[in-house]
Amino acid sequence: MKPGFRLDDRYRMDRRLGRPGPAEVWAARDDLLARSVAVTLVSVPRARRDVRRRLGDAARAAASLEHPAVVTTYDYGEAEGGDGDALVYTVTELLDGESLAARLARGRPPAWEAVSVCAQVADALTAVHACGIAHGDLRAAQVFLTADGVKLIGLGLSGAVAGTADEAGPGPETDAATDAATDADGPPTEPIAPGQAADVRALGLLLAECLTGDPEFGSGSAAAAGVPAELVELAERCRAAELDERPQAAEAARVLALSAARTARPVPDASRSPAARGSRWRGLGRTRRALLLGGGAAAALALVLAPLAVIVSSLPDSQRAVSLTPPPGSTAAVPPSAPSSAPPSAAPSAAPSAPATRSPVPPAPPSPMAVPAGRRAAAVDALARLRRAIDVGIAAGEVGVRFGGDFATRVTTLLNEVDGGEPVSLGPRVAELRATLAGRAPGDVAPDRAARFTRLLAEVPAGP
Repeated sequence: MKPGFRLDDRYRMDRRLGRPGPAEVWAARDDLLARSVAVTLVSVPRARRDVRRRLGDAARAAASLEHPAVVTTYDYGEAEGGDGDALVYTVTELLDGESLAARLARGRPPAWEAVSVCAQVADALTAVHACGIAHGDLRAAQVFLTADGVKLIGLGLSGAVAGTADEAGPGPETDAATDAATDADGPPTEPIAPGQAADVRALGLLLAECLTGDPEFGSGSAAAAGVPAELVELAERCRAAELDERPQAAEAARVLALSAARTARPVPDASRSPAARGSRWRGLGRTRRALLLGGGAAAALALVLAPLAVIVSSLPDSQRAVSLTPPPGSTAAVPPSAPSSAPPSAAPSAAPSAPATRSPVPPAPPSPMAVPAGRRAAAVDALARLRRAIDVGIAAGEVGVRFGGDFATRVTTLLNEVDGGEPVSLGPRVAELRATLAGRAPGDVAPDRAARFTRLLAEVPAGP
């Protein structure tokens, strides 16, 4: 196939982007809708109806997914190929950026970038596996870094073709899954599906390579030095030989989301030029800058108010309530009153002053309590997904920088407290987040994104 080839008299091939296995990926032009697209093509013998049916099922499953970290599928079809073969194709959005493979070729990314990218990949895999399918060809070349964050590509034809490479019968992973499911000596188990288990292993290899440069590093290796223990453990579990020892994608996504929320991000060096600070990883950079800008004012205010907070907190409750009123017997400086025009004799006699009344003291908020383990896991999961949704919203321009930074800081603080088992008044804190979201100014959050934030807050089991 050469540039200029027209597919189904609609898609004009411009340039080939890559060749993942037997598939070809082209940058093309959709002449009907006048937009740039990516077209993945696979030549399949017409006699192989089983393969064509499998590719069609994979394309339909990919098109059914709506996730910010999964590339959008527009179209699917079959055309006449060479030698009477069927040319099966899918049409997806054309991305601007670079692959994770290209990024890794330039050197290992900082830890916070590595964790953030892998957290988004795991979140995308969770959505893929929830549809009952697997990616099938997850690797660094299938992870694309764009201005809107990470995009998982290759789902559909590429993954399905990779899955048809071994037609000889079940491999060792399928046998292991069968053994785990039929083990009568232990408790009933629900093993991870073989294709999905392969995705999880690939995720573990990606995580290890991004963090250390070695996809097969172990906990005792020198490469593991400085890597958080929970990430070392996660990478090893994902790469476990036994399928039933590997975590589900959702569990890996939760661990990575929490780690991403806790990982320190460096403050940008203002002395460097914008061109020097720029990167092909633009979406993540913009999110980081948004969070830093959103938290900067709060940090400055905290420094100003800290001495006053220490002084006031050291006073007894009664003195705190009246610390701004003069003590009995002292003279408060007041501005001189205007001279009265009435004669001295007309001045009213001094009447005893009524005792000062205090405003009613509002009831004390409920005492913070440790969140029970069952509710804590659900709360951590919902808050971690909310935190990630804020990042995606900022990167996509659906959440204002200032509001998004402040809201993300509040969510992250609560997330860390709950995950750390600290005593928390979860109900009031969630109510505060709802109030912050409801009190946003016009333009702070797009309506659809605000509705998603509201749904995620509703999933936090705040309790009474």
